[in-house]
Amino acid sequence: MFRYEKIDAISTTFLTPIERVVEFTPRGADNIAKVLSLSVDGKALSHNCCDGYADISGRADFTLIYLDYDGNPSSANYNADFNVRLDGDMVASDKLSVGIKVIEWKVSSGDILTLSAVVKVYGMVTKAVPINMLADADNSYMTTSKVVIPTSVATTGYSFPVDEETTVGDVEKVLSLSTKCSLTHTKVRDKQLDMSIDTTATITYIEDGQMKTATFLVSSEESVAIDEIMVGDRAYVLPQVKSAKVVLAGVTGENILRFEGEITTSIYVTRYEEKEIVEDVFMLTHSTTIERENTTLTAFVGTGFFKERIYGETDLPDCDNGSLIGVPASTAFVAKAVKDEDMNVEGIATVEIIYSVDGDIRSARAEVPYSVSLIGDFTDKVVTRVSVLDNSVKIKNQTAEINLLLGFEISSFAESEVKYISSIELGEEREVNTSGLSMYVANDGDTMWDVCKALTATPEQIMSQNPTLTFPLKQCDKVLYFRQLKG
Repeated sequence: MFRYEKIDAISTTFLTPIERVVEFTPRGADNIAKVLSLSVDGKALSHNCCDGYADISGRADFTLIYLDYDGNPSSANYNADFNVRLDGDMVASDKLSVGIKVIEWKVSSGDILTLSAVVKVYGMVTKAVPINMLADADNSYMTTSKVVIPTSVATTGYSFPVDEETTVGDVEKVLSLSTKCSLTHTKVRDKQLDMSIDTTATITYIEDGQMKTATFLVSSEESVAIDEIMVGDRAYVLPQVKSAKVVLAGVTGENILRFEGEITTSIYVTRYEEKEIVEDVFMLTHSTTIERENTTLTAFVGTGFFKERIYGETDLPDCDNGSLIGVPASTAFVAKAVKDEDMNVEGIATVEIIYSVDGDIRSARAEVPYSVSLIGDFTDKVVTRVSVLDNSVKIKNQTAEINLLLGFEISSFAESEVKYISSIELGEEREVNTSGLSMYVANDGDTMWDVCKALTATPEQIMSQNPTLTFPLKQCDKVLYFRQLKG
């Protein structure tokens, strides 16, 4: 008599981020006379949903460029693993995505050299929410409404190679490689996801006795075959540099400096399905006991991509005749993102500058605060990621003039409320109105339901004899119903 439909909806919750200090004390660092640059990259190694919390393992990769006591540039790479726990409403079967951002780092020198970084760990949990709703009822009058429910279409991963090269002189030594990647565009087609990802790689090296840097910007256009998706679905993409290396080739005096890397992406596809649900039920023959549920679902709706230039400067003391060697690392993080009519994003971008003054190699770290307003159709819940797509530094007198191109990825999530009948029980038989002619005198705000119950008649029967009725009724409105009696 009563038929139900089960819908596997999804809902996303955001775990409260945690900041963690990660430190590393390298062994055999006795030959470090002067630190020129430190860059740090954070990444997740593994993550698991447990009952009530997320268990996350991460790594901070430190790259140190320095001068030894003979005045020669050199470098060293170190990594420090760490574990964090993010508490939240989750179970082991939920899907978890994780982001790790380095927001601060420094070198403490003294009797012992210590590298430290502050990492911020984010977590987003997607839960399955089964909804069992009334879909139909025999011998009943029903009112229906339409709701939009987010469901999971596909969860997959995709990796692809990136590479770029340039011709230089004789490379004596590669000091460091810094890589970042950022999503710049997505488009969902039938059975296919198109995405654009920019990868920035900066190589610091020694050429013919001189320290230099080379920066590559690799724009990749990738198409991923996903049989389940179709136009209208929403794809949430999380890219990450899985691995990167520098390859040297060529001949003496004309080396090829080549960057090779692998980008991996996690892809979550959401579909918003419109469903017609039973809003209310009325049976002429029996009373009913109805149980209703109200579920709020949060799910991904789309991503906006923006590029903005920011400018800053920093003092370089005693640098009247200084020359730029390069910027071995740059990064940016979001301090806060506030939605008003538009999205205002504030944060700090950091660049590591290495320069030379009369053959003396020096370095400076510059922090460039930014506040940009992005115009778009944003929801109240957003995930904001920012990356440095390009950097340009000019030394003028004793000042470094900084020009940065930032890429902003704003992913919006929206709430939808679903009210539905979760169960209905058949009650006692109704007393049938057998009068040949009945009149119902309304109270203010009465609905068709109130009239049907009083007259024991269907809406169709009532409207056929009272075609001018409009609902809700007003005080003392009258409804006449003539019943054709048998016998």
